[in-house]
Amino acid sequence: MNKSNVMLRLKEAGVVPVVRASSEDTALRIVEALMEGGIPVAEITMTVPAAVQVIARCRALFGEQLIVGAGSVTDVAQCASAIDAGSRFVVTPAFKPQVIRDCNSKKCLVIAGALTPTEILGAWEAGADAVKVFPAKALGGPDYIRMIQEPLPHIPLVPTGGVTAKTLVDYFKAGIPFVGAGTDLVGKGNVEGANREALVKRARHYVSLVRSARLSDASTGSDPHKNAKIEP
Repeated sequence: MNKSNVMLRLKEAGVVPVVRASSEDTALRIVEALMEGGIPVAEITMTVPAAVQVIARCRALFGEQLIVGAGSVTDVAQCASAIDAGSRFVVTPAFKPQVIRDCNSKKCLVIAGALTPTEILGAWEAGADAVKVFPAKALGGPDYIRMIQEPLPHIPLVPTGGVTAKTLVDYFKAGIPFVGAGTDLVGKGNVEGANREALVKRARHYVSLVRSARLSDASTGSDPHKNAKIEP
């Protein structure tokens, strides 16, 4: 699968769940619940124990049904091991030019972390396929994204950090291709025991919100909040 196809799958999903977990097995259960809820994408952060093995197991278990990537990648060694394990995309928490170069040399899609306009433009010019604006909430959330998009409309911005069900629609209104969602999506469901269903339900809710936001964009001024209840 080439980078264009990976980017298309991420855009179709609309949400990249940021998976942080205390164990390899828990991370896999989270991925399974997200897939059941309609989100066939997962960013396995390098902070997960045995993260590289989790990525490899995801590829072995789910194949092309799941677009699995590596998150919180901070150096070339992590990048190389994640790609070797089958990661379809790599996400950095900050601007790491060497990781961008390594991804490009291996033809792996890279979403580079940045925050300020200078960092965002620098990451794009260094070869990032999209720029993760992190932590987006800290500088105003959707309003900040909208202001950055005005002078830099050619850069795909992926807001991450503090994204919630309440702000999701506003981010899409700001013109983003997809978001990175962590605590509000994944943290709501502890996949141990009965709470697994809570995560499945939360994933379905996010899918509904993305669909509503896109229907709103395609219509003439309809309000997406009328089509999807915003849960707290």
